[in-house]
Amino acid sequence: MRIFISVDIEGVAGVVDGIHGRPGNAEYERARRLMTEEANAAIRGAFAGGATEITVTDSHGPMRNLIAEDLDPRVRIVQGKPRPLSMAQGIEPDHDGMVLIGWHGAASRFGVLSHTVSGKAFSKIEIGGVTAGEPTLFAGHAAAIGVPLLAVSGDDRLAEEMAEQFPSTRRIVVKKAIGAGAANALSPQSSRDLIEAEVAEAVRGAADRQPEQPCPAPFETRIRFVRQVHADGAALIPRAKREDALTVAYDTETHAEAIALISALALIVSGVDPA
Repeated sequence: MRIFISVDIEGVAGVVDGIHGRPGNAEYERARRLMTEEANAAIRGAFAGGATEITVTDSHGPMRNLIAEDLDPRVRIVQGKPRPLSMAQGIEPDHDGMVLIGWHGAASRFGVLSHTVSGKAFSKIEIGGVTAGEPTLFAGHAAAIGVPLLAVSGDDRLAEEMAEQFPSTRRIVVKKAIGAGAANALSPQSSRDLIEAEVAEAVRGAADRQPEQPCPAPFETRIRFVRQVHADGAALIPRAKREDALTVAYDTETHAEAIALISALALIVSGVDPA
């Protein structure tokens, strides 16, 4: 049984502030160790549940956060960016299930460090009229190629989003959101124990799961930017539809196309330095 695990950092127990996700400081080094150990917990659980092959993809920021030498040696690891499928890079139609560890809520919704792809660039993204968090995009792509979302870990507000969009997915709550930068969390060890047990159960039931699609493609991808200058640039892309000072929409044929578009815009914004 082939399982795909994508690991982010904002939903990890013990992570509550942007500094935890920014390389170059002691708090980040601590957070990436917590991230790596939650990944290991999911890996142990997946193998206990019957997985025979696991691919782990590093999905936060620079996408080179997981400490490779500390990761379970039985897995393959995808790291680095840019890459066409971003947080879903490495998933294939013959995977039996997808697991998301350390993920977070959508831009414009309540939760710890909530954003969609880039908090610097986007204040809200909608696909097919649905407020899109990262699971909407990346688990939506997985579903489109026939791979069900088995389990997701993060805060309680992410769990609420998953109940709306992927109702059959096992929701693993390791912390409760107090605000954008505050949480009431389980201890790191308790979080790992919970993740291991829940992922094992989710993988055991993979054969009975069907992919769920919150917004089947084709659909319109509507992006509301944080700054007008970012929308000015995005509106230059062919077939862009400028809706207002901050909002640009595009017709997209697949989840993969929407992912590539949003990833490219995030990279462009990261390089914009207006006068």
